[in-house]
Amino acid sequence: MNLLGEIRQGFANLDQSGRMLQIEALPRSCPAWIFREGELFGVAIELKTQINISEGFAGAHLRTVTRVIGSEVRKFLRLESSTEWLRNEFGIICEHMVAPGKNNFTREELINNPLVWWERWRHLLGNVLVKRTSYDTLAELLVIERLVKQRLEFEWLGAYGSTVDIRAGTVGYEVKSTISRYDSQIHVSGQFQLALSSAGPLNVVHFRFEPSESGDCIDETCKRLINYGVSSKLLEDSLLRCGLEPGCSARKDSFILLEARIFPVNEKFPKITADSFQGGLFPKGIVHLEYQLDLTGLECSLF
Repeated sequence: MNLLGEIRQGFANLDQSGRMLQIEALPRSCPAWIFREGELFGVAIELKTQINISEGFAGAHLRTVTRVIGSEVRKFLRLESSTEWLRNEFGIICEHMVAPGKNNFTREELINNPLVWWERWRHLLGNVLVKRTSYDTLAELLVIERLVKQRLEFEWLGAYGSTVDIRAGTVGYEVKSTISRYDSQIHVSGQFQLALSSAGPLNVVHFRFEPSESGDCIDETCKRLINYGVSSKLLEDSLLRCGLEPGCSARKDSFILLEARIFPVNEKFPKITADSFQGGLFPKGIVHLEYQLDLTGLECSLF
């Protein structure tokens, strides 16, 4: 049986126990395994280096995992999916991943730098693959760092679907960011996002970043926050909710902060809420609003 056929057969026949089936079509010098683990299935190769990778496809994931096999802890690079109805198509990408190539050169390339292999597929498939952005999450972490330095207690709510990203006591912070040098427009997603509340003041904090090799990143900011006493579990749980688990390359994307401004959301701040309509009620049938808002010329101060 050829390599692709064996991978597809393994997907069809393995149970969900987590058992790994070594691929017979590969030479012993370049072993790889087919696995099923719960709802996940895919292929795995063993790594000798202690690297952490977590990159998301639309419907698939490239990640490193550790597993105990025969009382020995071993590390694997896995390409996995849970999209059962596309398992045959997914098998083609799995075949490409585990194929050794001439003189095992392709396998050596993969082991030495798995992210190069990832980037090639990302560029080839375009929008079918999802590359996570990170500057928006970095902006929220920088707001948290500012609050921590002021010895203020905070709640990081944005990752959990709240209408405000961060709250410190009674003060709310809605965090927006851009990597454009000149764009001052923000996206408001929902009629409640900028609604004034009796609970306390609300601010929009706008960050302007520039990608850079020597700038700040999520991982480094988290290290500083942990040094300030912020719970690493709190940070990791929230980052996981953002789709930024440990090993994700987006957590190492670096940016220089060009500008950070804070805008008080008061009666003068432009927004669309229930109070924008007669009687303080939305027109019948309106269930959701999204709009662009230009911050140019609005009352603000440096953050």
